[in-house]
Amino acid sequence: MIRCENLTKFFDEKSGIYDITLQFLPGILYGIIGYNGAGKTTLLRCIEGLYLPTSGNVCHHDISTRKENDFLHIRKKIAYLPTEEYLYKKLTCIENIELATILRTGKSTLTDETRELIKYFEAQDFLIKRFCDCSTGMKKKIQIIISLIGEIDTIIWDEPNDGLDIISNLKIKSLLNYYKSKNTTILLSCHVIEFLNDFIDYCIIMQDGKIIEEQETKNIKSLEELYIKHIEKNKIVYPLIKNK
Repeated sequence: MIRCENLTKFFDEKSGIYDITLQFLPGILYGIIGYNGAGKTTLLRCIEGLYLPTSGNVCHHDISTRKENDFLHIRKKIAYLPTEEYLYKKLTCIENIELATILRTGKSTLTDETRELIKYFEAQDFLIKRFCDCSTGMKKKIQIIISLIGEIDTIIWDEPNDGLDIISNLKIKSLLNYYKSKNTTILLSCHVIEFLNDFIDYCIIMQDGKIIEEQETKNIKSLEELYIKHIEKNKIVYPLIKNK
């Protein structure tokens, strides 16, 4: 179980997350939604251990992210996917995968699971390409594959479907349902509410660095309606197009 206890992370007076208390259980798929700057990425980075809290705490299996030496072995079991590209641009895709395998498992050969993921995302044909020469979708697939290297018990993905086509999105859903069946704790942030509809088990809505709504999706008729009702400027106004 993952617990956030009065979690606060300040960057300046106007940005950060404030006094968040949540818990995330194994075998449940959590969706975190909110507009740009709502605090989703900061929350996920705190949970992953990239950011240490300004105050409060994040614990995985009762081990705080503040205890860096104790938390290190837990962090190796977290499949973290950031929004930005982070791999070595001049290395080929397969070189990036091999390097990540060494760092995450201590082994120089790819695991069977990694080879299966390469086939699953049909990535064989562009493994020898330099990462910088790949399309946005190809880069995202390689980063997803790398995030799942090793023994995984927690998945934290920030905008995993960004840049992917319809088929790849369906593959992601199927893949995450597989990990959910293995009792993995799964946290997703996403701007595309349609991607989360009828998929996640629990919805968390963020606004201005705070949690403004959280509930099981079985009790929600429409994620979109639930989200819009919490946004202050919920009227979408289009400029008038004058006819010539």
